[in-house]
Amino acid sequence: MSTTSTINKSELKSLIGPGKVFFRNDPDFDEATFLSFGTDRTKVHSPDFEILAFPTNTEEVAKIVKYAFENGIAVVPSGGRTGYAGGAIAKNQELVLSLSKMDKVLDFDPFFGSIKVQAGMITKNLHKESEERGFYFPVDFASTGSSHIGGNIATNAGGVRVVHYGLVRQWVLGLTVVTGTGQILEFNGEVLKNNTGYDLKQLFIGSEGTLGVITEATLKLTTKPLDNRVLLVAVPDFVSILSLFKETHQVKVPLLAFEFFTEYCLGKVKAHLGVPDPFSAPSPYYVLMEFEIADENDDEKLFGFLETITEKELISDGSLAQNSKQSETFWKYREGISESISIDYTVHKNDISLPLRNMEPFLVEMEALLKDEYPGFEIALFGHVGDGNLHLNIVKPKDISNEEFFKRCKSVDPDMFRLLQKYHGSISAEHGIGLLKKDFLHFSRTEAEILLMKEIKKSMDPKNIMNPGKVF
Repeated sequence: MSTTSTINKSELKSLIGPGKVFFRNDPDFDEATFLSFGTDRTKVHSPDFEILAFPTNTEEVAKIVKYAFENGIAVVPSGGRTGYAGGAIAKNQELVLSLSKMDKVLDFDPFFGSIKVQAGMITKNLHKESEERGFYFPVDFASTGSSHIGGNIATNAGGVRVVHYGLVRQWVLGLTVVTGTGQILEFNGEVLKNNTGYDLKQLFIGSEGTLGVITEATLKLTTKPLDNRVLLVAVPDFVSILSLFKETHQVKVPLLAFEFFTEYCLGKVKAHLGVPDPFSAPSPYYVLMEFEIADENDDEKLFGFLETITEKELISDGSLAQNSKQSETFWKYREGISESISIDYTVHKNDISLPLRNMEPFLVEMEALLKDEYPGFEIALFGHVGDGNLHLNIVKPKDISNEEFFKRCKSVDPDMFRLLQKYHGSISAEHGIGLLKKDFLHFSRTEAEILLMKEIKKSMDPKNIMNPGKVF
């Protein structure tokens, strides 16, 4: 594969017009800002690349990728860079293709209830654009203020309301993509029924930029919940969390979210965001639930639910938010965790999932493993337990280097993943594989599956220029 040092700078800069292609030593960016477009929220690898491009439409993306294909240049698509798997890191002199200038609404269908946007639109802005048109895009998570919808699709993002609305995959009607040869492909979007062979867009959802670049997306919208109620409870043990989730099936009020976190996580959020204690006494675990409310009868059902779980001693304390401000505070306890530990600490993240019925025995064995392998290390455990997703974060002690810390973590990961295999889980629930988990893909996918995926990649990206080294 060619190195970027052999590229004709003026030729590449003129490819899509002035002010859109930059080199590392250009005066337009300081080095730190320039390099920030080739990294994500992980701290394992440092970015190292020379070319940064800002296309504004699909045709410009195609021109850049075709040029890269013809000249053997690797390309790393760059979105909001909020990932935790190293999928957006450019560390081997790749060309970084930022979609941040591609943030426009392209179409809206009020009959179908769909919206077409460029892939660089920030997820929170997509929420706003949808609501201004009388609809609702339900995929939501802590990073919606900076993540891009294209990146959400490329990683098949989940978030806090998967238990009700599902993954982003369920909301993608159509895609426009640029393959590794620079070819533009358009997959459906304007019709709901299109039974004409393979649904190729599904290959790009969760592909992490390894097949090509997602440039446009047509998304299904829904109606916004009439109202909601947020319930925060203190729980004595993890078994009670699972019993609590089973109890939600009896409430007869739609459950939008079911999240949990530990006292350790709460402490980090309080220190980082300055929020108050939720209850008078600490608890090992906390669960946040959000319900959709249609009328006063639903409120009464929730108060009855709170009484029931108290009588069954599944909780030690609980509070139903009385207003939107209190609801917002309750959500800060949960959504502030990743930021609180990632910004202030070096963290090794494991984003795993497994069947809820296997969660309790898995956690018993996992906690024993962590105690043996990480003596004295602090563990931040939280996640979307309602859909079987755990975020297990190992926090680096201050007295060891980053290099030693990540080396120790990587040596223990295989034991963790073998345990996941035993309980039929996945090594990545929603963050993807990227650079950090590619050595462990075989714990969740068979050799035959991996070979087939490589063949699919070869058909879309014959020179292996699209995000090389990621996933495989």
